[in-house]
Amino acid sequence: MFTILTVLTLFISIMFVVSVASTISALHRESEENKRLHKHHKTF
Repeated sequence: MFTILTVLTLFISIMFVVSVASTISALHRESEENKRLHKHHKTF
C-alpha cells in the first residue's frame, strides 16, 4: 500500500513539473514571437 501511494505521488509530481515546464516554454515562445512581431512592425 505504501509503495502504491509513493508511486502515485511521484507520478502526480512528475505530471505537475511537466505541465509547469510546458507552460513556461509556451510563455517563452509567445514572448519570442511578440519580440519578432515588434521588430517587424518597426520596419514598416
